[in-house]
Amino acid sequence: MDNSKYLDVFIEESRENLQSLNGMLLSLEERGFDEEGMNEAFRAMHTLKGTAGVIGIPSIQELAHVMEDLFDVLRRKRETPSRAVLEALFAGVDTIERMLGDLETTGATQRPIGDLACRIRAAMESAPVPAAVSAGTGGRFVLEKPQLDQIRDVLPEGNRAVLVTITWSEGLKFKEGRAYQVVKAISGLGSLLASSPDIEEVADPDEQLVLVLGTTSDDGTILDAVHDVTGVSEAALAPIDLCDRADAPAGPEDSRPSEKGEGEERRAGPSAGSSIRVKSKLLDKLLDLVSEIMINNIRINQIASDLKNRELKQTLQNNARLMGEMQDIVLRTRMVQVDFIFKRFPRLVRDLSLANGKEVEFIMRGTDIEIDRSLLDEIGDALVHLLRNSLDHGIEPKEDRVARGKDPRGTIILSAFQEQSNIIITVEDDGRGMDPERIVAKAISKGLIKSEDAERMDDRSKLQFVFLPGFSTSETISDISGRGVGMDVVKTKIESLGGFVRLDSTLGRGCKITLKLPPSMSIIRAMLIEVNDEKYAIPLENVRETVRVPLEAIHAVADRCVFQLRDEVLPVLNVRSEFGSLGSMASDMPAVIVEKNDSRACLLVSRLIGQQEIVVKSLGKDLRQAGYFSGATILGDGKVAMILDVGAFT
Repeated sequence: MDNSKYLDVFIEESRENLQSLNGMLLSLEERGFDEEGMNEAFRAMHTLKGTAGVIGIPSIQELAHVMEDLFDVLRRKRETPSRAVLEALFAGVDTIERMLGDLETTGATQRPIGDLACRIRAAMESAPVPAAVSAGTGGRFVLEKPQLDQIRDVLPEGNRAVLVTITWSEGLKFKEGRAYQVVKAISGLGSLLASSPDIEEVADPDEQLVLVLGTTSDDGTILDAVHDVTGVSEAALAPIDLCDRADAPAGPEDSRPSEKGEGEERRAGPSAGSSIRVKSKLLDKLLDLVSEIMINNIRINQIASDLKNRELKQTLQNNARLMGEMQDIVLRTRMVQVDFIFKRFPRLVRDLSLANGKEVEFIMRGTDIEIDRSLLDEIGDALVHLLRNSLDHGIEPKEDRVARGKDPRGTIILSAFQEQSNIIITVEDDGRGMDPERIVAKAISKGLIKSEDAERMDDRSKLQFVFLPGFSTSETISDISGRGVGMDVVKTKIESLGGFVRLDSTLGRGCKITLKLPPSMSIIRAMLIEVNDEKYAIPLENVRETVRVPLEAIHAVADRCVFQLRDEVLPVLNVRSEFGSLGSMASDMPAVIVEKNDSRACLLVSRLIGQQEIVVKSLGKDLRQAGYFSGATILGDGKVAMILDVGAFT
């Protein structure tokens, strides 16, 4: 059987399970043992092991099997594991992640796992499991008071509580299925109150299954039903002493009865068929098709307007409504929570903190904010770089923080929130901050600015030098912050997505980087203008207002023209002349006030056309290098209009 066609699904599901495991391990390290989290981790590893076996990837199956056994030991022991055990589990998660990467790129993985498997087995041997069941006097099994209370609460009236211990045949496979057969066999003889392990968590390494049963049936009937199940080697039954004596020894570790109806509630939840997995490439293709239909619709509307056919126009108006709904559904289908990418960062911060010898509290906020999947995929590397910078250059060593009266433990906050139609993501730390004077001194030494010009700059302007390629004030190269890679990488990436970056810093108190992103890169609202008989589009996000500028209101200051709009003096750029017009200017000119990265400018144009929803098309390398354009679109008349990059004018 060829399972290669399921490989993509296996990789995606396995990465989700690894994210869950990373989160549980981090919680275990910070907060100590959590029973629910540990059971979730065991289930995730159990699933990963099983699917790896079905797909036919023995190396992942073997490593996952060893890790599953260790998780089983830990959940039975109910104690926070040692640093060595945690590091072994982290190493196992990282190795499987790298193996998934191999599968994604080459379709196979040859990574050796022998040494790591031995290390995990050694960790398992260092954490022995306490006995699962202890007997009281007279062979009657007893439990702790909280367990007894729970059993009393759910035990049907007139029933007695018994404990059934099942030993599996040696070498038996698919024990989880056998366990379900046992439950089915005794379902008519009483109520299953608890099991150890949970029925859905039974694994092949388990030697026994312990059930707590409320029943009115006799012992022989119950044992006969259990023995009829293939794979059961032995079965023993003993009554449970419901006397809550303080000196009673511990009973089954995982015999936690559920509330009545819990199973029914679980089954009543969302069914497996209520959602499906769709490849992001298919969604991208679907959006492209919707975009093409929108372009055709705009063209047909233009033709209908020229023909002045009322019935055709009314039909097209209804069609436009349906198109809008379809576009909205497609865009919402592409939306995912930022937690999709945020959840990988706690592990990153934890590892970098240890490597850098710093104590850091990492806080994430707004993880339920939704964003276009294509945008989220693009900003991952930028966020990694910002977090690395905060750890390496921002957060000070513990002794330095204490000397400055700060908490020895630094704080990094990753936040996401919505502002109007935009998504805002911030990375904030309470570290040393950036020194504007040190930055400008470095800029002067590199010949980027003259000292007399620097004296006229405010602190915010001085900070902008960090976005220049190769600019760094660090005297040493660090592996953590990216070996000298500058913030220009972040700025270039975010601006290529139609967003912008803002830097705020207070020396000695910390730094904050703000990323502002559009809701989607594919379909936007724009202001259409005309320059020298050619039509252009300006993203509406960058348009502040439109005005008419009298020619006499434009003044020359130094080597540039400016225009005063109310209390603000704006630089003026005559786009007509910039794009080749040699004609004379009218007494007053239509203008668009544009803004990007907190900088504003006044663009003089030939004519204002109006607002329109446009489909963004990417540009070739040559046009991108021109600097003025961020994309292109097709208008209703079938002609191509360039989308202006406002950043080139501000």
